[in-house]
Parts: sequence; structure tokens; C-alpha cells
Amino acid sequence: MGRQSTRENKNIYQICREEQKLTREKASELMTGMSASRIEKIEYELQEPTPYDIIQMADCYKRPDLCNYYCSHKCYIGDRYVPEVEISELSNIILETIASLNEINPLTSRLIQIARDGKITDDEIKDFAFISKKLDEVSLAIDSLNLWVDKTAGEKNINIALLNAEKAKLK
Repeated sequence: MGRQSTRENKNIYQICREEQKLTREKASELMTGMSASRIEKIEYELQEPTPYDIIQMADCYKRPDLCNYYCSHKCYIGDRYVPEVEISELSNIILETIASLNEINPLTSRLIQIARDGKITDDEIKDFAFISKKLDEVSLAIDSLNLWVDKTAGEKNINIALLNAEKAKLK
């Protein structure tokens, strides 16, 4: 194995690769069309990764959160529309999801009142903004749960085939 980099200010791609104890050479062998020199250029920020590069690194490094990082930080569209999601413990994710849902529940009747005429009037803006913010929190909690599932599946700590089969039965 190659020697460990002592460089400061490592970017997320280098950190994730090193967490898997992979050299650039070994990582490039595990990915399609990614040379060790391309990985180095991405890690030293001399070259921007493509979405395909990110997917490959996310799979190779068992870090699905790299996709979210890329979309929320490096992509112009994602920068506007994709919030950064952090992976946390399942219990924290579930508690956050339940708390967010509990905050939304009493607001549903007000949301129905606002939406009934198909417009949001000036006197409804304040309530709608508050409800929208709370819905964003629910969405973020769900995204966090999905990211946790992807990461856990990558680590082989969840039977993803069984989970997907059960979800398919519910359609």
C-alpha cells in the first residue's frame, strides 16, 4: 500500500478515499475509466469531477453522501435546489422525522385553507412561508433517512433487496 498523504486541507474526495484505505492506484482499478492521475487532479482541485466520476467514487468509497455533496455544492442547479444532507444515526433521523411531522400535523388545515382557491394572497404569505419551511424540514429528514439506507446498504448492514421487494409490494 502507498504511503498516507500528510497534505493539509484535503478535500472530501481524498478524505473518503483514505477512509477506505485505498491508494489512488487501487481506487482507479476499482472504478471504470478513472486513472490514478485523474483522481489526483480531482483531489488537488486541478480538475472538476463529472457526475459520473462522483457516482463511481461514491460507490467505490462506500459514501453515497458524495453525490449529495456534489449536487449541493458543485452543481449550479443543485446549489439552488438540493439541500446538503448529513448522515447521522438512525435513531436521530427517526426522531427528527417524527418531530418534523408532528409540527406539520396541526398546520394541515391552514395549508388547505391557503390552497383552496389556488392562489397565495399577501395575507397568507406569512403562514405559507412558515408551513413551507416546516415541509422543507420533513423533506430533509426523509432525504437523510434515504441516504442512511444507501450508506447502510453499501456496508452490507441492511438487506436492500428485501427492502426494495417490500416497497414494491406497496405500490
